[in-house]
Amino acid sequence: MSILSSHTSQTLHAPSSVFACWAEPESWPTWDEDVREVRFSGEVRVGAQGWMRPASGPATTFTISVVEQDHIFTSTSSLPGAKLIFEHIVEPAPGGSRVFVTISVNGPMRGVWKLLLGRTFASAAERNVRGLLEHLDGK
Repeated sequence: MSILSSHTSQTLHAPSSVFACWAEPESWPTWDEDVREVRFSGEVRVGAQGWMRPASGPATTFTISVVEQDHIFTSTSSLPGAKLIFEHIVEPAPGGSRVFVTISVNGPMRGVWKLLLGRTFASAAERNVRGLLEHLDGK
């Protein structure tokens, strides 16, 4: 696995509030500047699929690969010879919670995809966390 981007931050918000934003895919464009549009219906569960149009690049489908209520939300998108993985973790911390976001690529072609996507995704995790926390803060 090759990490493209990673960011950690503290917030006063409870883990359940952070997780609720991740678990509502159609809300992502309201707080993640890298997401233009999402189509998702049904229950948030492992194996559920949606469609996303990023702010740049082609539209893609995503699959929810890990869900642990109020703790972990991971989705993957397929690339030729690899998977693009978006891992979101929230943990209780004194006075709120700690938020971790890691974007990685895995598979036999991960090296090629890291070269192709590295610059585009270099600060994506930071933008994702910042947008989420500003959204929760009402900014």
